[in-house]
Amino acid sequence: MDEGGAGIATVQISLIRPVTEAVKPPRALWVPFPLGRPLGPPDCPDIQLDVLRHTLGLVDQPSAPTLVDYPDIDLDDTPIYEGWSCPVAFPSFEPTTELDSLKFQLSREAQLLRPWFDEGLRKRGRTTVGISGKGVDSISEMLGILAAFAVNADMTAPNGYAQPMPHLLRYLAADIRAFYSESAITKPGGEFPGPDELEEWFFLETVVGEVFYQVRKTLLNADLLVLMAQGLNNEEIDSRLVLKPGTTMRTSDEVVRSPGINRELLQISAADFQDNLIGRFMRSIVPTTMRDRRCERINRLRDA
Repeated sequence: MDEGGAGIATVQISLIRPVTEAVKPPRALWVPFPLGRPLGPPDCPDIQLDVLRHTLGLVDQPSAPTLVDYPDIDLDDTPIYEGWSCPVAFPSFEPTTELDSLKFQLSREAQLLRPWFDEGLRKRGRTTVGISGKGVDSISEMLGILAAFAVNADMTAPNGYAQPMPHLLRYLAADIRAFYSESAITKPGGEFPGPDELEEWFFLETVVGEVFYQVRKTLLNADLLVLMAQGLNNEEIDSRLVLKPGTTMRTSDEVVRSPGINRELLQISAADFQDNLIGRFMRSIVPTTMRDRRCERINRLRDA
């Protein structure tokens, strides 16, 4: 069959299977390695040579197009990848504001995880991302909304979402966590992470995990102001918001001086108080267990 290219048979290595399936090259070998490492882990010449042999061996395959999976290998004895993101570099960017910097970091983190998410979606055929009203292609937009709220208590959001702000926050949180978790469990070359490992990784090791804590703090400050305005004492506020004893006493002065909260958010917190629902948004963003573990980690670092 005439394939073009002067009749020369061509082969390639595929790192992102959905893209290869869409392009349909004559012969491709899909490999289960992160972006940036098409021949496998570093310092593993046997694996790297084997990948090359399988790739060149596709020359004998008739043009179908053909997409062949690299045989399963045992990666237990190979060097461990740093972190749970793909090792690729992106163009340098000089942010001019705190929000720009945060959005850039979040976008880069999502880009590093996206190939693994796509591969997981291919294998499982489904995803839980989407309850916010938009799908995975809007993940950077979701992260941007979260970042703007964390930095400036910004209540704006583009059209197309299932809920208005701040109610939207809990749906964004669910979609973002699903995207990160579904990406992480598809990470090649490692053990399948358990629920606790995923939660600790997300909340203690990722950029977005830190943003979740900032969102929680903004929501908490609004709730604190509303409860203080109602005349509740510190102990009652701690109890209402399921805080550690003494939290309100330690933070109340700071919250009053610089809440960084807009009028709309305060009105919504006040309505939640009237409905006996105050604190619900805050607790839906960061689980109490992870709040406590983060405090423990900060204390250990401070005492070290």
